[in-house]
Amino acid sequence: MTTPTPAKAPRPLAFIDTETTGLDPHTHEIWEIAVIKRDPDGRDWESHFQIRKSDIHLAQTADEQALKIGRYHERIAVPADCGYAQIDGDGRPCAMSRDTLVYDLTRLLTGAMLVGSNPAFDAAFLRAFLGATPWHYRTVDIAAMAVGHLYGQAYTLTKQQCSAEYYARADALLADGWRSYELSRLMGIEPPSKSDAHTALGDARWARDVYDAITKADAFYTATDDQLAKMAGQALSTGGQQ
Repeated sequence: MTTPTPAKAPRPLAFIDTETTGLDPHTHEIWEIAVIKRDPDGRDWESHFQIRKSDIHLAQTADEQALKIGRYHERIAVPADCGYAQIDGDGRPCAMSRDTLVYDLTRLLTGAMLVGSNPAFDAAFLRAFLGATPWHYRTVDIAAMAVGHLYGQAYTLTKQQCSAEYYARADALLADGWRSYELSRLMGIEPPSKSDAHTALGDARWARDVYDAITKADAFYTATDDQLAKMAGQALSTGGQQ
């Protein structure tokens, strides 16, 4: 008689994004962090943090273009007399110490798979801030996932239609490189709006939505009969208008 091996629990996911004072993790620093932790049961938990930098620090080390892109001066919500804060759902800061922030981030990221748009960039800055790498060694890039999804579709259609033209179509779509916003639209997800783009929470939510568009079946195919009837009723009541 053999004893069945218990199934491993799904690894938690952490959809992440950071805003930084520049591109070099050895010179520049994080000032905004968003983590959307997905538990194995599928529930998502949003955490949003900011770190205020002194004017002297910004003048000496920051890249002004990076600050402009992330809108640091317009969006920093941490009071001048406080260095670190968790930002609530209404954009209000709750002061915290550096040690508490390190503890909270370590707890959120331990054992998790980091998912984002070029998450290796975020991981490098998080590693510099935490002084450790508590997450899983393999990160997941939504752009790479989208490219793989496109070529996966080409593979399936090639087998079905006995024609290699679908690979040529995928090549043409990617001829200008892996542009994350274009790939996002090809996955059916509109990229962040101007107000949400280059904000840590907005970009983390976007990464999650692209990931889900690739990895989850359309709701139509997983719905119960009652849910399908409700969808049909909603479509009829609106005349199919979105």
